[in-house]
Amino acid sequence: MTKHLRTALIAVALLVPHFAAAAEGDWGYAQINYVKKALNEDWSVQSRSQVTLRDDFDEFYFWFIDAGLAYSISPSWRIEAAYRHAVWKISDEWEVERRPLINLFWSAKPKDIRIQNQARLEYRYYTWDKQNDFRLRNRTRLEFPWEVLPGGIKPFIEEELFIGKNSGKLEMNWVTTGLYWKGSKPIKLKVGYRWFSIRVNNEWENRNQLVTGLAMFF
Repeated sequence: MTKHLRTALIAVALLVPHFAAAAEGDWGYAQINYVKKALNEDWSVQSRSQVTLRDDFDEFYFWFIDAGLAYSISPSWRIEAAYRHAVWKISDEWEVERRPLINLFWSAKPKDIRIQNQARLEYRYYTWDKQNDFRLRNRTRLEFPWEVLPGGIKPFIEEELFIGKNSGKLEMNWVTTGLYWKGSKPIKLKVGYRWFSIRVNNEWENRNQLVTGLAMFF
C-alpha cells in the first residue's frame, strides 16, 4: 500500500464515522474567523468572530465577536484575557450576552502531529431574563501532517466539552472532523462536519453543523 493511499484511508476513517452518525434532525452552519497580530515575541492581540445558522441553514440565530490580549508563557503555553460580545435570536428578538473570558492554551508537535488544548473559563452575563453563569470549556485538537489532497490539504479532528456551573453538568459536546489548508504564513483555512450534542431539559439531542474557518496571522 502506497504512503498516499494509506494516509487517504486514514483520513476517510476519521471523517466517515461522524458523517454516518449524523443526526436526522436539524442541520446548521458556522463560519468561524480568527485574527492574531503579534506585538512582540511574547505579546499578541487576537480576535474571533462567528455567524451561525440553524433550521436546515434557514435561520440566522447567533453571532459573536471578541477581542483579547495574549501572553506567551513559553513556546508551548499561552494565556489570554478577552471579552466576547454574543448576540442570540430569542423569540424573534435579538438579545445580548456579555462574556468576559480567560483562555489557557497548550500545544506540542510530536512526530509532526500538532496537538492543541484550550481550557476556557467564561462568565456569561445575560441582558434578558436568564440566570448568569460561569462555564468551563475544554477543546482538544489534532492536526495531522498527512497530505490527503493535492496542495497541502490535511485532516484534523477536535472535541470540545462544555460544563456549566449552575447546572453542574456536562451541557454540550462537539466533535468536529475535517480538512485544513495552511498556505503562506498569514492564512489558514478549514472545512469540516461537527456532531453537535446538547443537553435539553436533561435529555441529549444530536444536531449537525457544517463548519468553515478562516485564520489570519500577522
